Amino acid sequence: MNMLLMLVSCGVAMAQDPVKQLSFGDRVPRERQGGMFGVGMGIGAPTGATVKAWVGDWMGVQAAVGGDLGHLGDFATTADYLFHFRPFSTGTNEYSVPVYLGVGVNLSSNTYEEPSSIFFGTRAVVGTSVLVRELPIEMFFEAAPTFFVYQDLTWAVDGQIGVRYYL
Repeated sequence: MNMLLMLVSCGVAMAQDPVKQLSFGDRVPRERQGGMFGVGMGIGAPTGATVKAWVGDWMGVQAAVGGDLGHLGDFATTADYLFHFRPFSTGTNEYSVPVYLGVGVNLSSNTYEEPSSIFFGTRAVVGTSVLVRELPIEMFFEAAPTFFVYQDLTWAVDGQIGVRYYL
């Protein structure tokens, strides 16, 4: 009896279709509704408006403008070029969770504490998105270590949690 149960369970396991892993350059199936351009809000550094434009299935350009939470008079703007990867399958076609890496720039200032301060630097971005097939939205989380080279040689770690609506 135990042998029969093992044979039946092995047959069920072998009947499952393997998940196709996408590699860079493959065409990605439609992951969400809406167009290639998204606009939304992010909380973090900076807290404010965010936009993203997909450049094909694997690359995108994003920007954000706003201020840091808890810093009166702080203003920052960022721009990044992103490479998206799909290292794992979610097991369903309802949503996907791409991971992205990128490089960009940060321009920030604080008009309250130091009116003449302007900081400029490069940043590395790592993040992940949740794309829902039936909705024109993207929920995202990212971190970005930033190395400032102008007005002062310093560093910071920025990050955002947000949502974008695709037009």
